Amino acid sequence: MSRLTCALLLAACGGGGGFPDAPPPDSSGPTGTFSVSWTINDQNNQPITCDRIAAQSMTVLAHNLAFEGGATQPFTCSTGMGTSQGLSPGSYEMDFELGGTFGALAKGTKQTPIPITANNNVELMPVTFTVEALGSVALKVATGKAGGNCGAANAGGAGIDQMSITLTHNSDSTCEPIQLTITDGATQTGGTYMINCTTPVLRACIEADQTITANGVPSDSYTIRVRGMVSSKACWLNMDSIQVPPLNKVLIRTLNLAQQTQTPGC
Repeated sequence: MSRLTCALLLAACGGGGGFPDAPPPDSSGPTGTFSVSWTINDQNNQPITCDRIAAQSMTVLAHNLAFEGGATQPFTCSTGMGTSQGLSPGSYEMDFELGGTFGALAKGTKQTPIPITANNNVELMPVTFTVEALGSVALKVATGKAGGNCGAANAGGAGIDQMSITLTHNSDSTCEPIQLTITDGATQTGGTYMINCTTPVLRACIEADQTITANGVPSDSYTIRVRGMVSSKACWLNMDSIQVPPLNKVLIRTLNLAQQTQTPGC
């Protein structure tokens, strides 16, 4: 359990833990504050935004060195800076943790001793977090038809004979031209697929038991578009928003294809 998590559950972590008897810091008198700013870099030491890695909070554990435990001071990641609530005067050590949708992402360098004095604000050194902003995907596509994606329509299938896939960043709609690997299925052969958003390549139908994978995908929020073609008509469509995680974690998702009933011939 990280120190920040322990602080959030201080009663559970400290109860009966043999801490020496000591009075808690007196918060009834004048207090002081600290201000802090932070940035995030990727594995190449390039600056990235909180959204890229689904980071939501930057939390500071402010530990008064004269007492056990500490006080957590949470800030919204995207603000990039903030000022704490009032703290009792004393000498502190400050720990920093970046967290978000995918849990704890990184820790910053501890700063100590930090003097907090009554009715004053102390500015901490800027904090830099380094996060590996790469992840993987393991996707499947499904029409929900009993006869499968590729089975004939008169046999309970969707009748798809070809598919295309595109992947665009939600932040600026640019294409992410990665290579996908498609596993073999019971009835369909796998292979590789290179994404081209300008001129999407058509490949053979992908069945629901096949997995579409890619590694080393830049972490970000994307829109993935899958088109299922029936006799050259885009009859089955999907347009999901997905978040590729950081820290080489894997996004596992089934993309549900919806039939385009408005298209003639579908």
